[in-house]
Amino acid sequence: MSRKVVGILGSPRRIGNSAKMLEAALSAMEEDGFEAELIYLMQKNIKYCIGCGTCLAKGECIQDDDMAEIKKKIEEADAVILASPVYYLHVTAQMKTFIDRMLPYGHRPTLVNKYGGSISVYAGVGDIDSVVQYMNRVLEAWGIIPVGYVTAFGVIPGEITEEDLKKASELGIKISRAVKEGFAWKPSSDSKELRQQLINLIKNYGHLLKADYEFWKEKGVIE
Repeated sequence: MSRKVVGILGSPRRIGNSAKMLEAALSAMEEDGFEAELIYLMQKNIKYCIGCGTCLAKGECIQDDDMAEIKKKIEEADAVILASPVYYLHVTAQMKTFIDRMLPYGHRPTLVNKYGGSISVYAGVGDIDSVVQYMNRVLEAWGIIPVGYVTAFGVIPGEITEEDLKKASELGIKISRAVKEGFAWKPSSDSKELRQQLINLIKNYGHLLKADYEFWKEKGVIE
């Protein structure tokens, strides 16, 4: 059975700089034996999270759109790479909407034994490292081990350099090796603090977050 990697592109441009960086990472993994798929969020029907809490109470989202298909692909993959340009200091609206709809995976991290990384391109305005670090923290919250990230500068499509593409390929290779060989990793202090905040929330509101409560109770975290 071949290993699988899914790339999630948050750019509204199908052939922009972020797309080329993500394609380079996926191509490197394909050459290393992975089956790769690139998901263009801008082509998908993804509704906004409406904050109803059904996914936290009952375990399933009430909305009928393409998220179910995307979630299934992620669950079946061995690795996940998130890619988004920086739009006004953060990820794009497409990427943020997708992340918001992945909320149950953050409350009940079940995407374990998977590896991933993040890619971002910006126009020189803002803190790009905070953007890729955010995406990697999201992966970590889902249960995925973040291996690394890559950033680049580019205003006009095609402005990224061959060196940028090489770095993206190297990220792909690093993720591939992590999947095949394992990766020495320990949660950061920030991640531990975030997890404890989540547990406290679920303890205090278990009567509302029933699916979350049962998940952590089974793991012996909540009595």
